[in-house]
This record gives sequence, C-alpha cells and structure tokens, in this order.
Amino acid sequence: MQTSLKKKLDYARFGQIAFVFMVGLAMYLFTTIPHNWWIFLTVMMMSAAIEPGLIIKKSINRGKGTLLGILLFLPLIYLLHLNYRLIPLVFILLGIGISIPNSKRYDLSVIFMTMMVFTMTAYTFTTPLLEGPFEMTLNRGICTMIGIIICIAGDYFLFGRFDYSRKVYFLLQHELCNMLEKKINMICSAHEQKLNRFLIVENLRDSFNQVYTNVANSGESIKFSLTSSAETKRKVNEFSIIIWQLRKVAFGLYYAECILQDSKASQEHLERFKHLMDKARHNFISLRDN
Repeated sequence: MQTSLKKKLDYARFGQIAFVFMVGLAMYLFTTIPHNWWIFLTVMMMSAAIEPGLIIKKSINRGKGTLLGILLFLPLIYLLHLNYRLIPLVFILLGIGISIPNSKRYDLSVIFMTMMVFTMTAYTFTTPLLEGPFEMTLNRGICTMIGIIICIAGDYFLFGRFDYSRKVYFLLQHELCNMLEKKINMICSAHEQKLNRFLIVENLRDSFNQVYTNVANSGESIKFSLTSSAETKRKVNEFSIIIWQLRKVAFGLYYAECILQDSKASQEHLERFKHLMDKARHNFISLRDN
C-alpha cells in the first residue's frame, strides 16, 4: 500500500508543478501586464522547491519580503540619483546580504533580492527607463502578488482536497521508524558482524538527519493546514518529541554496545527504545481526519 501511495503522490506533485508553471507561463505570454515575466518568475521560485502545504507560509514571507524590499528601494533609488558614487557600495552591500544563507528567514532573502533586482534594472545604463521608480516597483509588486495567488490556488485546489501533505507525512512516519529499527538491529549485531563502529554512528547520524528533516517540513505543512484537526496536530507534535527521544536512546545504545560493551546497559536502552517506538507508532496520523 505504501509503495502504491508513494507513486500516486509523485504523480500528484508532478501534475501540480506542471499546472502552476503553465498558468504562470500563460500569464507571461498572453497578457499585457507590465513586467509580467515577474509572475512566471515568482511561480517558479515558490513552487519548484517547496513542500506542498507550506506554500502559505512561504507566500506570507515572500509577500512581506517583497513589500519591505519595495519600501526600502524607493528612498534608496532617490538617494542614488542625488549621489551616483554610492551605487558600487549599494551593490556590494546587497550582494553580501543575498550571499548570507538564512534558511529560517526567507523574507530577509527576498528583501535583499528584491532590492538588488530593482536596483540593477534601474541602472542598466544601456536602455532608458520608460517609467519612474514608483511605477516600476508598483507594477512588479502587483506581478509578484499575482504569482503568489496562483501558487496558493494551485496548492489548495490540487493538494488541499487530495490531502497530499497528510499522506506524505504518513509515509515519512513509517520511513523514519523503519529506518531507526534497522539501525538498532545493525548496532546490536555490530560485534557479531565485525562492523566498523565509527561508520555505524556516522551512518546513524546522517540517515536520521536526512529523514527527520523531511518529517519536520511535512509536519509544518500539516500544522498550517486549515483542514487538519486538533487531534492530528497533537499527534504531529507528540511524534516529533518521541522521535528525538528515540534518537537519544539510539545513540545511547550505540555507546553502551560499541564503546562500553556493557550488555546490561545495552539491554536497558533496547527496552527503552522498544517502549518509545510503540508510542511513536501509536501517534501515526490517519490518512483522513475523522
């Protein structure tokens, strides 16, 4: 069942991306909205690399970042008109702002990107501008909002009614628990199979971080969903807490089994792991809200 469900989710994801891309491309090709290529650009940037269901959170951050970028750009462009010698310094500062990664504050990245693109366009030095700074920023702000609306509509109508985020999270819960059980079995058989203890702990850490990141992102999408029940959100929070406890127990078992070689401590950690695993599976969400 899980394999079949995963294939359906992959097809749904591909269909959603293709649909919003075509809508964004159509707005660019067949409308006369000024700077309409920003609609397509916004759709591409928001949809290509984001977990479905988190689109509202990213839309808020992008809208806020675009608005603040516009508000900061307007006085900046008039200042640069008064003293053009500041242009290189502004480009350097904006470039530094863009280059600093900040995965938790997407809105800050959007602010710097908005100001950089607007400033570069205002100073092309090759073609004269046919509109003032205020008109240019207003048109591009409108196009950005249109792109955001397209992404939100695609996410709601194509994913909200399909319960995409819920099904993804359901699969990831199973994947994470199965992965931890396999790693525990590997730790317990390390001496018998003469496995490298350093490779074991590296493998455990990398595997956990990779899968848990997907679980955390998918859980966020469920929390932001307007259709998720309070019980489902409670299970998501509880599952996240239990998983971190399982992680601590798994590393404790590794230390007891592979470093201390203490069979009593290993057994205690193993029993604790089984107890927590039962609690984790008890907090698996259902595929549909009751």
